[in-house]
Amino acid sequence: MASKKKMKHYPVLRECMLTQPLPAGNRVLADVPKLLSQMNHRLYRQSRVYEVSISVDADLPDNTSLDVYALADTWMVHNALQMAKDAFDESNAEEKEMLNGKVARWNDFRVKTGVSGTGTYQATTFLKGTLAATPYTAGEFVNSKVVDQAGATRLFTWGPGTASDYSIIEEYDAAGNTSWDPTYPATGPYNGLLPNLEAGAASALQGDGNQPPYDAQDIGQNIWVKVGTLHLGPGRQRLSTGFFKAPCGMVIIDGAAVSEYNGNLSIEVKGGDYKGVKAPSMLE
Repeated sequence: MASKKKMKHYPVLRECMLTQPLPAGNRVLADVPKLLSQMNHRLYRQSRVYEVSISVDADLPDNTSLDVYALADTWMVHNALQMAKDAFDESNAEEKEMLNGKVARWNDFRVKTGVSGTGTYQATTFLKGTLAATPYTAGEFVNSKVVDQAGATRLFTWGPGTASDYSIIEEYDAAGNTSWDPTYPATGPYNGLLPNLEAGAASALQGDGNQPPYDAQDIGQNIWVKVGTLHLGPGRQRLSTGFFKAPCGMVIIDGAAVSEYNGNLSIEVKGGDYKGVKAPSMLE
């Protein structure tokens, strides 16, 4: 009789209620790797694609409406992050060599959302004996920094570039454009001599499709996608986004007076083989 394979159990907290510290705002970041790190007392790295779901409590008033956004899971976003990480490593190579590998134990490559007016949600999971929830507030989560040749300290951001921030997507866009192939279509040799050679057909074979089916000069800065709208009200309701991919574990929740929803919003991360959650790496 064949033995049944025992399923591996990962003792990990993957769900939590979301609470927002004051001052309140209308746009809030759910930082998935930060929330997981705080709840599980271990490092969850930012440079991964987390699969998450956002839910809203049905007891909230009618016409509650919240928009949910995440970074687009595209090769451009992945490659841009890889280029930023490579630049960070190269910039700090000599310093790491001097320190003989003795760097901070929980150092992680972390970047900014670049979305303006964004606060940060905190996680609440365990309840005290009085059943009063206490948000997680401890933990160090520092955005990675480099020092440029002018001596200025700069961070990395998914937003526009500034004197203090390198724009990850802008720097990747500046790395190069797509070349036409072939650059100058030809009509073919010995035109008019060989009986079966059609100059127009030869030109079409090289000219139709020698330019890419997209903007060859600009990859664009539109890297955020709307996952969906959570809405409560007569006639239509959506209580959960369902699972979606969130590169870097960045989820933006946008809605009027979002601070009123403290404890009425929750987040769940899909289970998997990265410390108990599903989160493939974005880096090589």
